[in-house]
Amino acid sequence: MKYPTRTLGTVLMGLLTLSVLASQSQAGGAPCNPLALLGSYDTPGWAQDVTVVGTTAYVADQGSGLQIIDVSNPAAPVLLGSYDPPGGVRDAVVVGTTAYLAVGSSGLQIIDVSNSAAPTLIGMYNTPGTALGVVVVGTMAYVADDWQGGLQIIDVSNPISPIGIGSHITLNYSDGLTVVGTTAYVASGPAGIRIIDVSNPAAPVLLGTHDTPGWALDVTVVGTTAYVADNWQGLQIIDVSNPAAIVLLSSYDTPGLANDVAVVGTTAFLADETFSGLLVIDVSNPAAPALLGSYDTPGGAFGVAAVGTTAYVADGDFGLQIIDVSNCPPCLADINGDGSLNFFDVSAFLSAFAAADPVADFNNDGFFNFFDVSAFLAAFSAGCP
Repeated sequence: MKYPTRTLGTVLMGLLTLSVLASQSQAGGAPCNPLALLGSYDTPGWAQDVTVVGTTAYVADQGSGLQIIDVSNPAAPVLLGSYDPPGGVRDAVVVGTTAYLAVGSSGLQIIDVSNSAAPTLIGMYNTPGTALGVVVVGTMAYVADDWQGGLQIIDVSNPISPIGIGSHITLNYSDGLTVVGTTAYVASGPAGIRIIDVSNPAAPVLLGTHDTPGWALDVTVVGTTAYVADNWQGLQIIDVSNPAAIVLLSSYDTPGLANDVAVVGTTAFLADETFSGLLVIDVSNPAAPALLGSYDTPGGAFGVAAVGTTAYVADGDFGLQIIDVSNCPPCLADINGDGSLNFFDVSAFLSAFAAADPVADFNNDGFFNFFDVSAFLAAFSAGCP
């Protein structure tokens, strides 16, 4: 993985400061035209989650492992390869040519996917619980480890021999998670969300909790706002600027069961099992989220990823569904999600870039380099719909 340099950050700051002085754009949403199915791929197992890097989708297909699919032509996805470990793949994240898998009872597995047709095991770490979610930031992997393991922090600088560094046992279910800087946000089922300081990975410290009304399955954070997929209680939008005094901003009661959430700029994409499939929600005003559009997938809608004008849904028994959301264009450059483009988005991008946060991987290739800077500049200059 390539990391940014101080010189690059200085140049970017100068360029974008000029852009800010020249203009600012408001971000916001209008109702979408009908969303459209582009294509689908019926995986052999139960599609639980999906991540997309470039033109490749990586589907966590539970009992059928990791399915690697070429989506360069969304109308005709092609299987490139698969990796089927014991334990069932629940979640996957890809950095460069390395995939990190949450493999249920088999813990964390690290896979070389440089040859998509023949993925190979590099290393593994057996967590104490059931690995359900994984995030990688720099040389650390953070695993949501179900009831027994809580949050597990693992040094993957040597992927052949990962080392457990620290843990925070939540005493509750741990499923989805995200890490921003030195703060981890864990979706803890019946206990809502837990916010944990991981600046010292060997000794994580609980900063605060918020008990959501449903069952928190996933969480993503943009700026100081957390978006929680709260199962039968829909989408919960929460101010986490002060972890010791977390404040509910609003909620959106979805027709189904909110399982997973991805946020791009001021647009939330929600995997809503049972009744509605994919929901696209305008969150430019966090106090008043508004539905932009929806697409009722044939299966369960368990996981979602959004790249550009395309949403990818892990749809349970119906595999991968690829949906055109071009009529619901997200505001990509609104990094802090405040509804406008300005200096604060520049600052947020620089911070994310320096921390190798996935939000700064603007060209979605799994690396952090000048191409991401260029893509951010283009998005910032283009403004928002």
